[in-house]
Amino acid sequence: MSRQQEKFDLAELEGRVAVITGAGNFGIGWGLAKYAALNLHMHVALIDLHEATVEQAAADLRVMAPDLGILALACDVTSSADLSSALERIDVHFAGKGIGAVFANAGVLFNNSILKSDIEDWETTLNVNVLGVVKTIKAFVPRLQAQAEKSIFCTTASVGGLVRGDGGAASYQASKHAVVALTESLSFEIARKSPQVHVRVLCPCIVSTSLMKSSQLNKSAKNAPASTDVASIKPNEMVLGMTPERHAEQVFDLIADGKFYLVTDNVRPYVDHDFPFDAMNIIAERFDNLKELQLDNADAFKTPAEGYPSSILKGPMFRAQTTIGNKD
Repeated sequence: MSRQQEKFDLAELEGRVAVITGAGNFGIGWGLAKYAALNLHMHVALIDLHEATVEQAAADLRVMAPDLGILALACDVTSSADLSSALERIDVHFAGKGIGAVFANAGVLFNNSILKSDIEDWETTLNVNVLGVVKTIKAFVPRLQAQAEKSIFCTTASVGGLVRGDGGAASYQASKHAVVALTESLSFEIARKSPQVHVRVLCPCIVSTSLMKSSQLNKSAKNAPASTDVASIKPNEMVLGMTPERHAEQVFDLIADGKFYLVTDNVRPYVDHDFPFDAMNIIAERFDNLKELQLDNADAFKTPAEGYPSSILKGPMFRAQTTIGNKD
């Protein structure tokens, strides 16, 4: 095992800068930013597409952490020029402070089958979720490599990037499989020459976010006047989902433990119930299929009485949601 997958003493991040893309709209990125500031005492650069969205998140975080530097940056992660400009502004704003962690977290989700999907949604998904991650790597990893101190570079994929393809979000899952593979490639590429850069891939299960709403809003905003700004969207509350804050706690616990695949299941103590997503068993099904060179589509034949026909959304958490009538 390389040094880059050793356990990580999070205390080493104190006083350094956390850079987080997709940090508006109070979802996963917000949870990471809040934990970095309040629990690890890091300065934070929040990055999101729309100025009003990211400024609101930064304003809220400044109230919670008045003694820390909090920078809001409107930036399109599909633009290499925007990302280079963001790094320059971070250097100026946090002069003399090293970057301790970068989370390439920005993403979109359009939920539709392949045959009914819009090609424009595919293009946006792959541009943001895949090329946006690649461009964030190219903008920030060289800076982390130039630092002697240990740091974290973490991409956001999904548990959907580790399991079998499903019937409802093919573009999203395809992009997240790509993120897993490209993050593995990055880890391999720099394992020997830059072991101080700890590469990780985040694979969340179910977190209460506004990703679907914000993706649709961003899509609509493309045709809006340039002066129109987009307001923040509060996360959907799911009865059994993790809050962004508890999710962030699990993320950093897994980083501290030296894990590469940060599979954040809906388990205690990060939720207050006993209905897990069951990620590892569902992931195992895919690898069992691969070993047999077969694809088991039995889940596609389930009737409504047996549960939603899905190869992914079928564990104890979803059975419990059906029982309590939560369809979110």
